[in-house]
Amino acid sequence: MRIAILTNAFPYYPGEQFLEDEIGYWARDVDAQATVLPAVAEGSPRPLPPGVSMDLCMVQPGALRRLPYIVRAAFSKLFREELSYLGQSGKSCRRTVVRALLHVSKVMQQRDALVRYARRNGVIDVAYSYWNDTQAYAAILARKKGAIRRVVTRAHGIDLYQERRMHEYMPLKRQFIGSFDRIFALSTEAQGYLKKTYAAPLEKITIIPLGVPLVPGLSRPSPDGSLHIVSVSFCLPVKRMDRIIEGLRLFAGKHPEFKVRWTHIGAGPLLDEMREMARARLGDLANMEFTLVGELPNDAVKKYYLNMPVDIFMNTSESEAIPVSIMEAMSAGVIAIAPNVGGVSNLVSAKCGVLLSKSPTYKEIADAITVLAFDGSRNELRVNARKAVEERFDAAKNYPSFIHDVLSIGAS
Repeated sequence: MRIAILTNAFPYYPGEQFLEDEIGYWARDVDAQATVLPAVAEGSPRPLPPGVSMDLCMVQPGALRRLPYIVRAAFSKLFREELSYLGQSGKSCRRTVVRALLHVSKVMQQRDALVRYARRNGVIDVAYSYWNDTQAYAAILARKKGAIRRVVTRAHGIDLYQERRMHEYMPLKRQFIGSFDRIFALSTEAQGYLKKTYAAPLEKITIIPLGVPLVPGLSRPSPDGSLHIVSVSFCLPVKRMDRIIEGLRLFAGKHPEFKVRWTHIGAGPLLDEMREMARARLGDLANMEFTLVGELPNDAVKKYYLNMPVDIFMNTSESEAIPVSIMEAMSAGVIAIAPNVGGVSNLVSAKCGVLLSKSPTYKEIADAITVLAFDGSRNELRVNARKAVEERFDAAKNYPSFIHDVLSIGAS
């Protein structure tokens, strides 16, 4: 069965590191002839496993080649309907109109790329879009032209929650959401959001979480009197990293008997600003050490938990799906602290960490660290963290189940 996996950049960098685990399961399935079609291809790609190929037909063209699509988009029905939605919703302004036009032009360009790909290689049985965005919509239009038989899509966070977008505007989603053969949501919360916000048909939504490989062992705890806290995220405003810093300042200042170490893994536009803030707010604490190491390969992050003592994984984001970064830490037996946003409550609970409020204060974060630092049952919490991943987020269970569903749709 011919499967087209539509990605933003994978196997190229950056991002989409969680596909590194999933793609191996596509390679192992004898019924799947999988090809990855990224929209961006810069630098050197990550290696793909034998049995999975790549085609660069969807790589975005330069500005001059996009210009004819922009002109066509301006006179298209898609654009007119999007302008109508913007007016009715009160979101119409210069920026949203320009975004709508550019998104329509991108969808049209990607549609034509998929049609050309099908002419060269044969009709695509299933187009699987990793993101519920322009590539997914382009596949819907290509299906109308006979290039694709079935279209399925995942929905994560940035492509699901309109609150994470400028002007809370998610271009074109309402026009296409009812046209997919299947939408794969990560949680019941995400399923409800799709239905409530975009009127997605419930019968077309299947809940299958992402998964992580179970690491061969558990991270070891720090020696008595020491605490190592790790955070992993792209440095963006939505991640609210300032709350980690201020929470750590409160805890370390109140408990000088603890030697506290914080390691942040992840790059992003706010990395330098967060480094400066950490130096300003934590640098004067004698019992506090911190390192913002920047980007690390996904494999290196997994190994980090096994090679270093890690006690707590910290997340303070204002919007999440079900973070794979937390899954990976908990797979190694690391206790988690995270806010009750998105589907986080499906992963973090009092059995394996602390579930914060949706918008935790610095004191709430410091109190959560305190609870875990002085909890005599921390070893039990570590075992429970691993069990939570084993039961619901094991890649060896979730990805084969997902692929089975996709192939079943393609066979229908």
